[in-house]
Amino acid sequence: MSRQQQDADANPRFRQRSNTTAFAPFAWRRKADTVSTTVQPQTQPLTFDALVEALTPPAVPSLTHARSLATLIASQSPLPRPSVLNPVWAALCGHDSPSSLQAAGYEIMAMFWERFDGHLGTADILQYFSLFLHTIWAADVGEPRLRALRALTRGGTEVIGIEIPLLGLLRTWTEGAFDAYMSGDAPDSTDRAERERHVELLASFLSSVLEQPESAARVSEGDLASVLQFYAGLLGRALTVPPLSPAADPTLSPPLASHIDQPVGIKTTVGAHRRHPSSISIRSISSPNLPSRKHPAELMVVIYLDHLSSQLKALAPKFLTFILPVLLRAQAFFASPLPRVSIMTGRTHTSASLEDRIQKSLNVLFSGPYGSSCMAILKRHLLPPADAGKDLHIAPIIALGAHRTLRNIIRQGLCTKMARAYICRLTSVSYTATGTPGQKDLEKDLMERAWSKDDISGWDHTRLGRLLCKSVEAWVKFTPANNVEDYDMEKDKIMDEAACTMRDIFQEFDEREDGVDMDDEEAGVAGATLRQLASFVRPIRTADEAPLILPLDQPAEAPTPFLRTLSSLLARDHSTYMIPLLSTTLFFIADHLTDADTAKLPSMMFEQHDLSPASPDWLKSWEDILSNPILFAPTRALTRLEIMKALRSVYDSLKDMHSYRKSLANIVFNFCRMQADNPQEDLTFDSSVVWKILGDEVVLRAVEAQTASALVAPSSEPDVPTLFAPLRQLIDLLTAVAVEGVQEDDDDTGCANTSGTPASPAFSSGSTSAVATPILSRKQSEHRGGNVRDRDSNMPSVMSILSSLAGSRSQSQHSQENESARPPLVASPASEPILPRAAVAVVSLVSIFSQLAFTPHALLRHNVILAGQIFDTLVQLIGQAKSPRTRLTVLQFTMRIHGNIMTLASLVGRIQEPSLFGQPQQSEDERTSSGTQERDGRRASRGRGIRPNQSAGSRSQSRAPLPTPSPSANQAKTWETLWQFPESLPFTSIDPDNPSEGIFSYDPVSESISVLRIDSYLSAILDVVEKERNWEILSYVLCHLPVQLANKHLFCGPKCREVIARLLTSLCSGLASGELASSIDRWPLGLKPRDAHGLAFHTLTVLVSYRRCFDLPLRHAIVDVLREGLDSQPATIICCMQALALCAFELLSSLKRSLPSILEKLSQIMSNPDMAVHILSFLSIVGSIRTLHANLREEDFKMVFGVALQYLQHHNRPGATPTISWAMSQYVRTISFYVVYVWFLAVKLPHRPRHISYITRQLLLANEGNDDIDEPTEVCFDWLARYAYASADPRPARSTLSEIVMNPNNLASPDPAVSEKTWLLGNSVITVRSLARLGWIEVLSRRPSGLTRFLCKLENIPLVGPGDVDPDMVSVAAGMMMERDIPRPERPGAGADQSLETNLRSDTIKTVVVGDDCGSAPPVPDPITGYVWSNTAPSQRRKYAAVDPAFFALQLSPYPDRMNQPASQRMVDPALLPALFRSLDQIPVIDTHKVGIMYVAPGQTHELDILRNTHGSPAYTRFLEGIGRLINLRGQVDVYAGGLSPDEDGEYAYAWWDDIGQVLYHTATMMPSKSDDEYCVDKKRHIGNDYVRIVWNDSGIPYRFDTLATQFQFVNIVIEPHSLGAIAAFSNNFHENEYFKVTIQRASGMSDFTPVGDFKLISAEQLPLLVRQLSLLADCFASVFERTERDTKEVEVITNWRARLQKIMAFKREKMPPLQTGGEIEGVIGQEAYRNFTATF
Repeated sequence: MSRQQQDADANPRFRQRSNTTAFAPFAWRRKADTVSTTVQPQTQPLTFDALVEALTPPAVPSLTHARSLATLIASQSPLPRPSVLNPVWAALCGHDSPSSLQAAGYEIMAMFWERFDGHLGTADILQYFSLFLHTIWAADVGEPRLRALRALTRGGTEVIGIEIPLLGLLRTWTEGAFDAYMSGDAPDSTDRAERERHVELLASFLSSVLEQPESAARVSEGDLASVLQFYAGLLGRALTVPPLSPAADPTLSPPLASHIDQPVGIKTTVGAHRRHPSSISIRSISSPNLPSRKHPAELMVVIYLDHLSSQLKALAPKFLTFILPVLLRAQAFFASPLPRVSIMTGRTHTSASLEDRIQKSLNVLFSGPYGSSCMAILKRHLLPPADAGKDLHIAPIIALGAHRTLRNIIRQGLCTKMARAYICRLTSVSYTATGTPGQKDLEKDLMERAWSKDDISGWDHTRLGRLLCKSVEAWVKFTPANNVEDYDMEKDKIMDEAACTMRDIFQEFDEREDGVDMDDEEAGVAGATLRQLASFVRPIRTADEAPLILPLDQPAEAPTPFLRTLSSLLARDHSTYMIPLLSTTLFFIADHLTDADTAKLPSMMFEQHDLSPASPDWLKSWEDILSNPILFAPTRALTRLEIMKALRSVYDSLKDMHSYRKSLANIVFNFCRMQADNPQEDLTFDSSVVWKILGDEVVLRAVEAQTASALVAPSSEPDVPTLFAPLRQLIDLLTAVAVEGVQEDDDDTGCANTSGTPASPAFSSGSTSAVATPILSRKQSEHRGGNVRDRDSNMPSVMSILSSLAGSRSQSQHSQENESARPPLVASPASEPILPRAAVAVVSLVSIFSQLAFTPHALLRHNVILAGQIFDTLVQLIGQAKSPRTRLTVLQFTMRIHGNIMTLASLVGRIQEPSLFGQPQQSEDERTSSGTQERDGRRASRGRGIRPNQSAGSRSQSRAPLPTPSPSANQAKTWETLWQFPESLPFTSIDPDNPSEGIFSYDPVSESISVLRIDSYLSAILDVVEKERNWEILSYVLCHLPVQLANKHLFCGPKCREVIARLLTSLCSGLASGELASSIDRWPLGLKPRDAHGLAFHTLTVLVSYRRCFDLPLRHAIVDVLREGLDSQPATIICCMQALALCAFELLSSLKRSLPSILEKLSQIMSNPDMAVHILSFLSIVGSIRTLHANLREEDFKMVFGVALQYLQHHNRPGATPTISWAMSQYVRTISFYVVYVWFLAVKLPHRPRHISYITRQLLLANEGNDDIDEPTEVCFDWLARYAYASADPRPARSTLSEIVMNPNNLASPDPAVSEKTWLLGNSVITVRSLARLGWIEVLSRRPSGLTRFLCKLENIPLVGPGDVDPDMVSVAAGMMMERDIPRPERPGAGADQSLETNLRSDTIKTVVVGDDCGSAPPVPDPITGYVWSNTAPSQRRKYAAVDPAFFALQLSPYPDRMNQPASQRMVDPALLPALFRSLDQIPVIDTHKVGIMYVAPGQTHELDILRNTHGSPAYTRFLEGIGRLINLRGQVDVYAGGLSPDEDGEYAYAWWDDIGQVLYHTATMMPSKSDDEYCVDKKRHIGNDYVRIVWNDSGIPYRFDTLATQFQFVNIVIEPHSLGAIAAFSNNFHENEYFKVTIQRASGMSDFTPVGDFKLISAEQLPLLVRQLSLLADCFASVFERTERDTKEVEVITNWRARLQKIMAFKREKMPPLQTGGEIEGVIGQEAYRNFTATF
């Protein structure tokens, strides 16, 4: 049941008034009659006279006689004269008579006067009236007395002369009756009903007296008013009675406190919220079984209203001051919930409700002639009481009634307005075609509502609204002196009534037609009133003194009715036009709203253009928002974010509207200054937007000032200080904030690099201002949703001076992953950190510099000067800023490069787990090879901030380290890092291909204002390295400095060279003495100074490329410090090894000087298998450079052999568990033998036999514990036997002598052998052939390590045999021509005229010689292609090939079989030989490799574009000349062609070879690009199948690992300019191509195996040598990696030499009879005696 229905049921019908002219028989008479019927026998009644006599004194009156007389008078005729009964009345009605006799006497009087038809004079009336005087109301006498008085006065018509006494008497009786009624001592409901009837009878009689015109005319106005006041007093007493309890009568009408209008559209559910005690209604529970009961106020308000209506016209206006308060108080008491304002239906209450009657009476007053006076009185009572002497407890109740009355008046006007609007709409659509109205059958009720007769003329809604607003404001400010709690309750009710009034007003507005808005006055009143209502809640607090939160999303959940109504009003649609705006009002009470509610406001205001110049109060709105500290409290994260986004969007849209933008910027400046003045910074507030706006404003005002100056004086240069004056205030604020940042070190913690700040895509806004002077039209500014976003995405943003001025960035990623899986260099913006304002101020300064430097503004002189000043400020902040975060932000800008510092960051615990940023988990060997192990091979913790040198007890496999005792008291607190990798930067880098047009890092011509002071920046970095006390700053510099120094063009000035020399000196001295990083105050848990030293070694590595800036002692110092670094932790050792490998090319003399001591240290650390690959790579490089080891001693070579063979001992150790992957272990074993081979060849030939015994013993020790030596060791012994006594090539080449002797007749298929025999001696196959030429013998020795051919002349045979007529004249000539037949290179494209064929015997001798007959020097090589090697063996390269006699004997010996083995039994059946020879000759005698080379031209990213290139840059061409020898593929038989065909793949290719291996380079630019080969299939079938590719990247874009789509994606060696930026790829400037950056890209799962690390800088002249070595090592490891199926299977990799050995051993086992062995030899070591062939040969 609804509340209205309950209220209707609770108002029972009023019973009819008592008939005062015919009183009902009294109870005693009924009782007497009843008794008399039972008395037997019935006595004879007395006569009238007898009864009069019996009742006349001195007789004693009898009640029975009195009752009998009363009965008898009713039928007595005629009536006696009144004087007859006077004694009776005097006796019975006296004050001393019992009440029963008095009742009987008044009954006799009533009966008599009712039947008396005579006339009484005034004197008689007065005489009889005296019987009533001085009486009071009594329950048992009151009604007979009233009847008698009424009969005496003829119903109040004959009161002449007694009017005033009568009125007084009736007031006395009425008051007595009302007191009895109010006493509450009625025994039952019937008695209470009787008492209520008595009051009604008295009031009715009093009204009838005053209704008589004659009587009223004789009563004064004051007396009349006194009666009304009397009733008002009684009503007031009734109103003080509390509402009846539910047990008494739950249907009674409650006061206003019990009835609150339900918010429109809100459905109240039981239990939805906790209601205020005052809001609990008596009617809330229906109990129809209880008897109905009326509240005293209901009785009195009816009496009062009836009397008022009868006397209203007779009262003067002055009495309105007494009447209206009573009515207003009654209105407040009987007020009930009002329905929605509607023109179609009325209220759901019954028409007879008391509230309606009261309101109707008020309407009569307000619409009457004294309406203005009534309104004035209403206005006075709407306000709080001003007089402290009045009844303050009644004033708020009257004010409540006044507000209800005002609400009803406003509702009536709203209904009238709605009805008239409805009628207009209805009639406007019902006109006929002729223009006449077609329908007029409107409801009568609707017409009455539209033109009500009770309409208050002269009072429009605006005036009433202002009246309401004024009253609300007054009550909000009112504070009573006493009874504060009671007043607070009443104030809450008053505010609720006012809020309901506002709801009614808004309802009418909502029902208006579309487009019909409030006018300015209405909007002002509505907005101001709502603002005052909202201000009422500001002091409201909860029990814990927190602001009470208004539930705007669920208004029904508010704790009080007023708050529920107010919440529903504040939750309205913000499109409602109000002044002030609804959003402004909500901001006004922001502390009473949730963060989610206030966060919606900025976007709403933005969308409705309330924050833009489209609104006249937009600046005021911004001032209110930015000056409201509540909106920027720490608990308002969402609100602050939305405000900043709105501010950013509005500011961006105003950049082309200077005056508006400046006004907004001034407000922002004041906000920033207020923030700066607050010493307690809220670190959870991302205030970057306002500070960046200041940065943008500096740029815009600088440009505008220049433009204005040019307009004033076009021909003169503007004065720079004058132009900068308006900007100085902004710049000074930014600088001061940056310097005075919070010193975060005081808390012993950094700032975590994470943010949970949510983002709201309500509208577009950028985090940074990306352009200096964007031109945005007004049309665009009206569509903020998409255009702003599109604009921001295309604008350049802040970038590092490094990557823009000189363009330094590593274009190629050298990760172990492909591009899609590698970690980002910069974290996603979704994880941007919240920076303190000092750091954001730095970002703003960075924005100013970037916009001035990297836009066309840099072409203006004053902008260049300003940019230089900003840069100097940033440099100064590195050392002067108090906040580490601020200094770090400066460094993030100045050191911002696109390099991968993941390796360095991981060394100091600054890298997240790979799974956190998209990189797959590393394999076990990857983690160990990256320096995360101890020297003894134990696995280290990967916990955050934990280094490998921790004790075992502190190691943990979790990300967070376990609590570990700190080495110092300073480390007791938790350490949080300021930076991690990948970084989350507050700015983004500009494309390095977009250099500054007006700012440079160095001007070689003269000093210029356009040159930045890079030397001052470098000096600041030097100060950090030398003096820094904060580990966060030092670690950041040490991690980023190597990559920045790689940008050599940034530090190319003479002043920078001096600072770089100082930097090197400082690093070397600090590392040598251990003083580097000794000033650090607190170290993170697990880190020590040696970790900083490890980072410094990476910087030292890059400084090698600056060798021209250093004198010789400094160069020596670099190598010395690197050598000492070999005693450090594993990661540092790896770095030093890689740096020393670079020194082998760049600092050759310095490394040569320290090489013996370096070798000694390497021999000491080789015990760690994880170091083996890096040590062996270094030794292989050093061994290939003859100059380095030319002066080494025998002991030094032994150390090298010992280092290489140590790993073999570890690898072959029985039961040893490898700590590295299987593929890596296979590769390291292969490279160990390779180092032995390379260094053995480096030993001078006479000294080689001295090392055989040492090598032999080490090899046997490596096989100790095995039954026999393994195959790789067997191959090594065979190889040593080959090269110990000679430098002969592994494969013979055909000479002129051979042609003469073997093919004397120049046959196409010669068969020179007369006979031949083959022996299987040891691991060699010896074939001796007797040639057709007399006395000539050919001896072939096929061994695993090569093929040796001897051509012998038996001198025991004469030149002319007996009877021989054909003497041997050829042998003599051939022998004399042997040394003159030197193959020489030819230029490519040499024609037939350039070739000389010398025919000593035209059919016998064919010599390929280029030049004249005199054998002159080779021709000058072609500048592009160089020499071309044709038809020559790889061995024929002008080397000194000495041969020891032992070489011949050893090649023909059965070594390694023991010498006492019966060799005669090893003769081989000739039938078995062809198959053996074919299988052996098909296996190359050296290792072969094929490597692809590709050139990436500027801007190229697709594989087809890259493969179609037919030429490269000049630097690329010079690189090709150095990496190998140009060979002619046509007719090539001895050089490995790598599958190239001259007919399809071009005539020429580059190749390189030595005694150990050959490598053929598949060069894409040298292969023909065929028109019919659209997809370059011919090129890709070679290059795509190569395991290793060399990529010369001039694209200016990082080369993606998977650019070339192929399944053989293992290793890319990427070469690119060390600095990009303004350098042209095809420039032939020597300085631009002086150094190059080399990076290695590896397949996923492939461990680091090269000496490159992250990258290496190498000079152009040494680049080919380094890349050649890298390609050989890479192809070797990639082959192992592929053979083991990406390191997933344990498969041994077989080399060519080992394959040849296996063929020979298989032949021996399968085809040859077993040997007759001699005495058994115990163990492998027992073979040492005969394995050491130098003891025999």
